[in-house]
Amino acid sequence: MCSLSVILSAFAGFRFAAQSAKLATSAEQIAPHEAEILIYLLPQAQELRKQGMDVGWELQTSPKLNQRDFYTYWVVNSKRPNVEGSVTVGYFSVNKYTAEVWDDNDEKVKVLDAGELEGVERILRRAHHIDEVTLHKFSSLRP
Repeated sequence: MCSLSVILSAFAGFRFAAQSAKLATSAEQIAPHEAEILIYLLPQAQELRKQGMDVGWELQTSPKLNQRDFYTYWVVNSKRPNVEGSVTVGYFSVNKYTAEVWDDNDEKVKVLDAGELEGVERILRRAHHIDEVTLHKFSSLRP
């Protein structure tokens, strides 16, 4: 009888490990339209909207970019009242595997952490089965 409980315990352990592995492998990449939602929620975009302006963006496709792992957008002020000067807000990348948003405008490319942005990232991660294992595996990628 004791050996049966050992076998059942071992089976339960294998089953749990298999389910964990399945969850990690069932993670899905976020879609471009979901990345665009994150771009729309950038703190810089929110600030422009407070000033009565708005942002637009264009997906960048340069071979110099890590397009396999990231969507990179050129973000612009789409309702700038004065056409003089640059309309560029900046360049931002969204990790396809983690939904992390990167600010590419500084020498130190960094992940953005902002209230609404983080909330939508959590929603997208849940919808795409992006768990802690997946986050750990893909958060080291750089745009």
